[in-house]
Amino acid sequence: MLQLKVIATADVPAVLALQAQCYGPDFLESAAAFEAKLSAARHLHCSYLAVDGDQPLAYVVSLPVDDDQLPALDAPTVAPARAPRTLYLHDLAVSPAGRARQLGQKLVRQVVQRAQDMGLAQVALIAVQGSQGYWERHGFAVAEVAEGSATAGKLASFGSGATLMRRALGPV
Repeated sequence: MLQLKVIATADVPAVLALQAQCYGPDFLESAAAFEAKLSAARHLHCSYLAVDGDQPLAYVVSLPVDDDQLPALDAPTVAPARAPRTLYLHDLAVSPAGRARQLGQKLVRQVVQRAQDMGLAQVALIAVQGSQGYWERHGFAVAEVAEGSATAGKLASFGSGATLMRRALGPV
């Protein structure tokens, strides 16, 4: 039976295994990087693991961020947001079995709903591996990034072709 549960530190090995199924070697993050993101959003319940029995099928990691304070890829530390307006969808990974069950769509809806419940203005993400079209189908649009800004530096950590995307949220 499919269950969505909030990701705990004990789930990081399952997250790493799913990550390895879905991303090329340039996008693999360490356990410490995932733990830092989870810690920055502790008790906010905005990262989820989809499991069927004891089988992890998909996950999404998101965290509230202050304007222009997106974490870099594989960042070993992440400061908790002080005055967030954005829920940053850092990572979505869906196993082949999870794709057949459309878990990507379910997890994206879950993150958008959580952002609305938190009263945030938008959800942002960095599209990699040619996923821009996927995110556009979920209501995200390419966002401008000022050259030389802190955001441009974080975007560069994801490699060439990485694109910042945002989805504005209506009133709750």
